[in-house]
Amino acid sequence: MAQLSDPAWLNPERQTQLMQQAIELYSCIANTNDWHTLPTDLRLSPGDTNIVVPKLQHNLLLTKDLGFEHCDSTTVYDSVLVAATINFQKRHGLKPDGLVGAGTVAAINVPPSRRVELLKNNLHRWNTTTTELEFPVVMINIPDFRLYLLDTCEVLLQMRVIIGEKATPTYLNKTVLQSIVVNPIWNLPRSIAVNEIVPILRRNPNYLYKRNMRVYHHGKQVNPWRINWKKINAGNYDFQITQLPGKQNELGELKFLYVSKANQYMHDTPRKQLFKYEQRDFSHGCIRLQKPYELALYLLKERSGQTEKKVKELLARRDRNLYLRIRKPMPLLILYQTCWVSKEGQVQFRPDVYGYESLKL
Repeated sequence: MAQLSDPAWLNPERQTQLMQQAIELYSCIANTNDWHTLPTDLRLSPGDTNIVVPKLQHNLLLTKDLGFEHCDSTTVYDSVLVAATINFQKRHGLKPDGLVGAGTVAAINVPPSRRVELLKNNLHRWNTTTTELEFPVVMINIPDFRLYLLDTCEVLLQMRVIIGEKATPTYLNKTVLQSIVVNPIWNLPRSIAVNEIVPILRRNPNYLYKRNMRVYHHGKQVNPWRINWKKINAGNYDFQITQLPGKQNELGELKFLYVSKANQYMHDTPRKQLFKYEQRDFSHGCIRLQKPYELALYLLKERSGQTEKKVKELLARRDRNLYLRIRKPMPLLILYQTCWVSKEGQVQFRPDVYGYESLKL
């Protein structure tokens, strides 16, 4: 598949065509019945010599990660094979370090027939999910841990995101972004307060003040040192813990509200270091954004008609819980695609982070 001359690779019709081509490619690989399964304990570093290298080379030739000009068999894991492995790793959401380890071997050992099945499942899901899709749209692909702001023929903005853990998943949704909150106050959900904060308070009630948090009982602020936290549990917890705006606030400086039955939303985060990981399922269900300021700038300019100067003034204000309505609500699509084709024409696969593939969503 040749690189596209335009970036419209997430246009519903164009992506459908690319997925159909990907199905043809992997069907051909499956039909050759010539795919090698590698030893699960295989470990390769650049320059290593191993009798399994020709099998790796053969598989990379079939998937077109390795060009056919490099088809001469070798037992040396040389720079050409390292580069091909890095490309394979990028296509499968793995750390692109060129080292062949457990994760890379596991991805290679997925049979081509299973890849075909996954591509077909995802094509069906894509066609079902993107019907009557409005542009521009904010699109979040959960298995890719990435957000795209798309117009009909270009990607206006993209960023890494952090999504919910498997136990507290980010839910699929076809909705709209309605408002932005500057300097948000975080009212801790009951589950987080009971399961994570109360155990800490049993040892150190001063933790709340260190984290710029306050505790309320029936709407009245109370002194955490006067509460016997050792006796507080899920059955009798009757408090509201709130974190005030500031550098430690778990919502960061911006919160984006969308219509959701699960009370989920998108927000900034002070934990920027988490974006460096390839698999980013760390949250309790809400979506943390790598570039919240850039998204807010676009929404307030293009969907609320504000000048850039006015937007920057609004985002710089120090008011607590300052709500800014998005005058033209922004379409938002949160979907689940473990397979798709990139703008470079390369077939992409991602781990099934929530185990939904067995359900064929």
